[in-house]
Amino acid sequence: IRTTLWFALASVALSVLNVVVVSLASGTLDEVAEKEEALGGMPLLLLFFGAVAVTAEYRHRTAAPAVLVSGRAPSTVAAARLCATVVVGLGLAVLTTGASFALGVPLLAVHQPGPDLTAAQLLPLAGGCVLAGTLSVLVGAALGGLLRNQIAAVVAGIVVYFVAPSLVGMVDASAVDYTPFGSVQVLTRGVHGSAHSLPGSALALAVWAAGLAVFAVLAERHRDLG
Repeated sequence: IRTTLWFALASVALSVLNVVVVSLASGTLDEVAEKEEALGGMPLLLLFFGAVAVTAEYRHRTAAPAVLVSGRAPSTVAAARLCATVVVGLGLAVLTTGASFALGVPLLAVHQPGPDLTAAQLLPLAGGCVLAGTLSVLVGAALGGLLRNQIAAVVAGIVVYFVAPSLVGMVDASAVDYTPFGSVQVLTRGVHGSAHSLPGSALALAVWAAGLAVFAVLAERHRDLG
């Protein structure tokens, strides 16, 4: 509970700070795409939440007792742990997105020229931000379940989200949109334009998150309870 509260406070504070800085100190944002990008939030924070939330049980040595008390297979408990983390992550994603929009939309309307964002533009953006944040939580939680170490899971998340897209981009620039970080960027309008597919990036991120989660659950079948 303490971890969730700290991440909720930090995520809201940093998301609000981000939208204030971008809205007021990034020069002229007079195009719709630029204003959408300003509201995109910081879903990477939620990846860290997923990693820390799951590895906390191994750090505090409560994972093995949880399996013994439940009387269920370790893989079943791991799956339940991932599901619970994602549910909390969904709440955090809604909270951070709501905070960014509640402050950012009026700021952009008052301080930036050009057309204001309409409901038809804001609703898909909000949905993309919530989806990106929630699936980022699952990616982080799956990495945490696989590695069982907070620092290792956070470093792995940074590698997956930042290093991997650079390597992929050297081979095929168009494929970057379908890496985890590339998908998040598209969903949160960190990149924009007709060349980027929102449904394709959403599906790609979902596949990455689900694949890592399945791998993490299956890995529990071949481990001891330590």
